[in-house]
Amino acid sequence: MNIIKRLTSLLTVIFGVLLLTFLLIHLVPGDPVDVMLGESANMADREALRADLGLDQPLVKQFGSYLAKLAQGDLGKSIHTQTPIIDLIQARYPATLKLALLSLLIGIVVGVPLGIFAALKAGHWQDFIVTIVSVRLSAMPAFWLGPVLMLIFAVWLGWLPVSGMDSGSSIILPAVTLGFGLSAILTRMTRTSLLEVLNDDYIRTARAKGLSEQTVILRHALRAALLPIITIVGLQMGSLLAGTVITETIFSWDGVGRLLVESIEKRDYPVTQACVLIVALSYVLVNLATDVLYRLADPRVRHA
Repeated sequence: MNIIKRLTSLLTVIFGVLLLTFLLIHLVPGDPVDVMLGESANMADREALRADLGLDQPLVKQFGSYLAKLAQGDLGKSIHTQTPIIDLIQARYPATLKLALLSLLIGIVVGVPLGIFAALKAGHWQDFIVTIVSVRLSAMPAFWLGPVLMLIFAVWLGWLPVSGMDSGSSIILPAVTLGFGLSAILTRMTRTSLLEVLNDDYIRTARAKGLSEQTVILRHALRAALLPIITIVGLQMGSLLAGTVITETIFSWDGVGRLLVESIEKRDYPVTQACVLIVALSYVLVNLATDVLYRLADPRVRHA
């Protein structure tokens, strides 16, 4: 029953995303026919192209046709290039996933140790500095932090490529841009969660048994504090997959996010819908996986 409820909720969310995306892209000013033919094209050519693309049909019929094809696993073709959209997604999604995973790794490697350090130094100047830095980082949006990192490490120092995907080091700046924001969130969450359990009875008992402080922190306190951290990591992984839109555009990273921006600019409705669908699917599946991990980590909610 639990699985059925979650799958039903997942399908409801996906349908809502599809419907909202479909309505929004058709309400946005601009016509793909104008983009393809230019505003100077004669009416006959415009109407012929509109009919060929199916844009002359009522919105309800267009949406129904889209859902019918989607149920068969057909994402359609690009209006502009006539390339199967599944091919475009398969070519771009690995780059987005690679960027999101590396950003997540940076966030965890930086954020969790800093959060532990801040919790152990609570009330001291080290805790104050870590807290100030994390707050500053979380307040820096990607569209600001990205160009700043680009200016420093690519333009002034010349250590890294400015943009593109020509070398392995090209991923460093966009990954750091996304990862630093995540690390700031994880630092504060880890600190807060750890402080909540450090004074619990079982922690005092573990110390009274003569266990080393490292063992007490890593094997007992951190495990108990892990649940909210897992939740945040899962939510942020979904956000990273969605948030790469801006970062990929800034750094010319050829992922799904940049493909989405390009399709919006060209009024390529099928590609836009497919990109939003993939991002939404990624988000809800990551959240579902997070829920499973949460239950595995906490036996108390395993059978809830």
